Amino acid sequence: MAINKYEYGRRYGVNESTVRGWIDRGMPDTDAEATAWIVENVLKPLRDTDTKEQIEKARLRKLIAEAEQAETELDRQRELLLPADEVQKELTQFFKTFRDYFRTLPNKIQHEVFEQQSALKVKRVLQQRIDELLTEIGDMKYEVTDEQGKQGTDTEDENKQDNEST
Repeated sequence: MAINKYEYGRRYGVNESTVRGWIDRGMPDTDAEATAWIVENVLKPLRDTDTKEQIEKARLRKLIAEAEQAETELDRQRELLLPADEVQKELTQFFKTFRDYFRTLPNKIQHEVFEQQSALKVKRVLQQRIDELLTEIGDMKYEVTDEQGKQGTDTEDENKQDNEST
């Protein structure tokens, strides 16, 4: 006899989709074999489950999560991690500067481009100026704020370290 998904679902108190999942996992299509398969592969594992063991596993997962959270907080205090909003703020500022630099490019080179005699020369001027602009942006230094709230560039901090070591 073919398996009626609705009937098996009603018999065991599950949805038809659960019965379809059982069929996908290998449930036979005859009534006697299907019942034996359900007992062996669905009901027996539920009976054999040790509640105490499950509670201990849940406690272990909780302890591991708390330890990972404490390690993350410690790394943040050691300044090994940066808050995501701080990184986002810095990247936003960098890309705003990047955009502003590129928006000024046409005004800076319009006369130079206009003076060129061929499209190839215009292309070379544009490439050269874009490369110069990218180099200038790449040489920008990240500003560091020290504990007193003073701002300086990382180059200044490197110079201070060099002076202190000599």
